[in-house]
Amino acid sequence: MPPELLISGVGITVLVPALVELAKRSGLPTQYAGLASILAAGLVLGLVQLQANADVGGAASWLLLSLVYGLAAAGFYSQLRKRSDGR
Repeated sequence: MPPELLISGVGITVLVPALVELAKRSGLPTQYAGLASILAAGLVLGLVQLQANADVGGAASWLLLSLVYGLAAAGFYSQLRKRSDGR
């Protein structure tokens, strides 16, 4: 995979669906999922492009990694909750 499509080893194709799923669970009607996907991809790709800019590159990197780690933590939390509810 080309490096510009990776964010700390996480592919954009993983991050965008995770953002759309987060939006749907937050109340977004499923009929708008396609539009949310386009917007999420634009946001992520825009932040990837901003990383190269010396003025805002650090903030863009911080925001991208916050998205990656936050979504990963949310998934981990939901898996733990599912496991503990099943016992």
